[in-house]
Amino acid sequence: MKKQSNFKPILRAVSVMGIIMVIVSGVTFAALQSQQAVLSGNTIESATADLKVSTDGTTYTSSHTGFDFPGVVPGGPAVPAAGNSFYLKNSGTTASQVKLAISTTPTNLSSVDLAKVSVIITHVPGGTSQTFTLASLLASYADGGTALIDTLPASTAYQYKIQISMAADAFTGSGASLGNIDFVFIGIAQ
Repeated sequence: MKKQSNFKPILRAVSVMGIIMVIVSGVTFAALQSQQAVLSGNTIESATADLKVSTDGTTYTSSHTGFDFPGVVPGGPAVPAAGNSFYLKNSGTTASQVKLAISTTPTNLSSVDLAKVSVIITHVPGGTSQTFTLASLLASYADGGTALIDTLPASTAYQYKIQISMAADAFTGSGASLGNIDFVFIGIAQ
């Protein structure tokens, strides 16, 4: 029995030494940490997409009155021959892919087949013409529009011309009229 009592003080001493070592190493670890280095007040901002339209190349707004296209002859050449000029300006901070759509169904009292009425958009000067039907532009609105060839750089304006043509069998009768056509141009950040 005596032997057991000799081990208790030794066991107690070893336990106390172990606890002291844990405390000392914890204090030593804390003493080796640096103070905090803080990079404070950061701000994260996205690039901006901001497309504007103009008919004079000077005054750009988000909405502008469009054109009248009189004298369209079914099966004839696009009207007007020289095209109506308009301008798109990317006022945003990143390049934008330009898309075109029609936002609402046009008034169509003459039952003109919208798949047989074409919109021709040409980048001026010397750009490639693109032809879209009214029906396809109307359908593409829900999907964000139909892409034009151009990507418009930030803070840049491009000139375009717009013309209308109609297939010979677009309607039946002595004349037709389509109204309230809103061509919507959308800039998608690249």
